[in-house]
Amino acid sequence: MIRNYIKTAWRNIKKHASFSLINAGGLTLGIASCLLLLLYVSYHLNFDHQFKNLNNIYLVENNQPGDGKIYTFAATPKQAAFSIKEEIPGVVQTARVISYNAGGLLTYNNNSFKKAGLFADPAYVSIFSYHFIEGSAASALTRPNSIVITKDLAKTLFGSDNAMGKTVTRNNKSPLLVTGVIDNVPANASFQFDFIIPWTLFEAENTWTKDAGWGSNYARTFVQLKDPASLAQANRVMKGMVERHDKNNKNELFLFPFAKIHLYSNFENGKSVGGMISQVHLFEILALCILLVACVNFMNLSTARSEERAKEVGIRKAIGSSRKLIIGQFITESMILSFLSTMLAVVVMILVISPFNNYFNIKMSFPYSDWTTWAFIVALAAVSGFVSGSYPAFYLSSFQPIKVLKGMFKGGKGALSVRKVLVVLQFGLAVFLITATICIYRQIRYIQDKPIGFDKNNMVEISAEGNLDKKADVFIDELKRKGAITGGTQLSMSISETGNNTWGVEWQGKQPDQKILFEILNAGYDFTKTTGIKLIAGREFSSQYPIDTAGKTMMINETAAKLMNLKETVGAEIKWGGRPYTIIGVYKDFVRGSPYQKVPPMITGFVNSGADEIDLRLNPDKSITACVDQINKTLKEINPAYPPVVNFVDADFARKFENEKVLAMLANLFGGLAIVISCLGLFGLAAYAAEQRTKEIGVRKVLGASVSNLAALLSKDFLVLVSIAIVLAVPVSIWSLSKWLNNYEYHVALSWWVIALAGLITIVVALLTVSFQAVKAALANPVKSLRSE
Repeated sequence: MIRNYIKTAWRNIKKHASFSLINAGGLTLGIASCLLLLLYVSYHLNFDHQFKNLNNIYLVENNQPGDGKIYTFAATPKQAAFSIKEEIPGVVQTARVISYNAGGLLTYNNNSFKKAGLFADPAYVSIFSYHFIEGSAASALTRPNSIVITKDLAKTLFGSDNAMGKTVTRNNKSPLLVTGVIDNVPANASFQFDFIIPWTLFEAENTWTKDAGWGSNYARTFVQLKDPASLAQANRVMKGMVERHDKNNKNELFLFPFAKIHLYSNFENGKSVGGMISQVHLFEILALCILLVACVNFMNLSTARSEERAKEVGIRKAIGSSRKLIIGQFITESMILSFLSTMLAVVVMILVISPFNNYFNIKMSFPYSDWTTWAFIVALAAVSGFVSGSYPAFYLSSFQPIKVLKGMFKGGKGALSVRKVLVVLQFGLAVFLITATICIYRQIRYIQDKPIGFDKNNMVEISAEGNLDKKADVFIDELKRKGAITGGTQLSMSISETGNNTWGVEWQGKQPDQKILFEILNAGYDFTKTTGIKLIAGREFSSQYPIDTAGKTMMINETAAKLMNLKETVGAEIKWGGRPYTIIGVYKDFVRGSPYQKVPPMITGFVNSGADEIDLRLNPDKSITACVDQINKTLKEINPAYPPVVNFVDADFARKFENEKVLAMLANLFGGLAIVISCLGLFGLAAYAAEQRTKEIGVRKVLGASVSNLAALLSKDFLVLVSIAIVLAVPVSIWSLSKWLNNYEYHVALSWWVIALAGLITIVVALLTVSFQAVKAALANPVKSLRSE
């Protein structure tokens, strides 16, 4: 019976080849889009799932009250790891990790490579169960001069030679012994690195950590619990841990599941409020919508052919076929088309993965060897085939053979009504996706074009590593002399990054219970001149003032000045960390952190050594290439051990919009596909409608109807349905997109013209699709259509 089903179904598919091709094309695009989106979703859902102990690993988060809010960050005192292990039952092991200044230059046999690194306690590698190709987790980081490297780094440094026991030099001063080689870190792992070195090395390089107490938060602390069920008890004990060790410190530590870090990393007032998971859910819905559009397309075309297949159903019923058999036959047809479409969709998806990865800067791969993936694909094909064929099968099998064979069947109003609903549903989804695409694009452009307070164009940053730390002034002066730059300054960290802050700023008139978090960015000479930040009052740091080089002066931003509300800001004294500083200048607010949030109060002290970055303003009278070439040449002269790396500030700043750009491009891409799939169905329906009204068109043309009149006659019914879809999509679009925009402190308004433009685009595309068939039918020779009459 199954074989007969398949043979008959395949014969019918070939018989109605044009409709079958349109159906298969729509399903292929829908399933390929769905699979690609779900692969992207899976990429994010499986972040860090390569770790065996994932469900037992926790990151220590820190709740810090202040300014009427609770600030949450993943930094703890160095002592927290030991106290947690001693005071909390059920803790297997703890480890501290920090990436600050861990990366650097690794040299072996005069070959140097700049790589990313981590400082970590010995337990880190066993907590995360990294797979050791050579060495073991138990002993790899126990020696103070040890280093664990990835497989790719081992190949880069040593080629085919055995890496174990070899010595590499870090930053031209620290000899390190290779004590372990691990597998490469997967792309969807939260911590990316090329090597790991002992935590003790971090403390040796940063002597200030020796006296750091419970008020100094700089370590990421990981905890492995024996049983996740003990999490609540652990958090109860940890709640007052900081205060027990430091009575004046009201911070509260708590364990947060590491498995949730990637998807639920946003906190408000001490509670997780989501994060990447909202984008993941959005793409899940988008995948379902596109698949639904493709299935609706299939239903539409199948029911449109009801009159054509009515006699077939009538004859089969007359010779004894049951309704059950006829349903099975139609479902089999849709299943065959669905499986063929799915096979083609998998091929299409595999072909586009590489350009998709390159464009969105991710590393997805198709899991060829994972049987669950193939099982899901088969299930998706089966579900798509059943959903696509279910309504046509039940509808077509319901025909009464007597009426059909007597010629009394005219397609049925029920099928027509359902088709109209399905067309409205298709184009309603398309209108929503187009509206979302325009809205997301406008939001990104609004933030990108919003003044950020400094001139990011024509400005570059260079890490102050190696000799540059002490020769920054010489480097800047040399580049000025050669005409490559017009200004340069040193910064304690990148101008486009944030993360260094303090509660310890005091000023005259500050309330005793007032606790304000200040950002910190220390800078050198020509800070405002180089960056283009506007100086509102006073002056910036200058070598003409010995008080600056003595570290007794401070600059503040506009927000800090308003907050302090001093009678005379310039010349006033403030305290930071108990030390007095004189305010010498006030500069206009500029964006360092999220461009979607308000600029916080900021203080800027003087830095002349120990800076992390050197910012340079390129000479606008020379080409960028010539300026960068001169910078690279000078870097090689002053800092020959380090390969020159020049970062453009505008490119670094653009990374702040990566999530929104991905969202915009995916909405644009798959919204466009939804329109294409919908138009495929509309094209088929228009072709069928024109075919059904061939004689009517012939009669009207003989009686004098013009081509435009006939085209309008065939198009108006479809345009009415598209218009209804637009009307229904408007409230859904307004509600959902307004909710999305409200997530941003600064956002565009959802203007009426955005929805109007989306509707206009949909109408134009639909009109072009239908008009092609309408004009074709109107231009046909009426003699041929009326010959049988």
